[in-house]
Amino acid sequence: MVELFERETNRKRLKATLTFIDGSKHFIKDYNFGSERKYSYHWADRYGELIIRWDNAPHWHQFATFPHHKHIGSPERVEPSLEIDLSAVLQFIKSQISQISD
Repeated sequence: MVELFERETNRKRLKATLTFIDGSKHFIKDYNFGSERKYSYHWADRYGELIIRWDNAPHWHQFATFPHHKHIGSPERVEPSLEIDLSAVLQFIKSQISQISD
């Protein structure tokens, strides 16, 4: 479900929730304000527990992928992230759900 989609010149805002076949949900926030972009892609299982959250909040300077990082299983477990846009994140989720259903 798309909750918000706005596009005005070089500004874009998207907020949406996807529900996958396994019952997991993906909460999408992707805001682009010209040269500044903020995103958070939160994937939770059917019970609402965090699987992975990808975001670019600028607080993990030690990662080579700064500011891009992901929280795996809990907000405290943080790793660098190469998935930095919605397409890459959806491809990753698809691969994980496909493994489960095989």
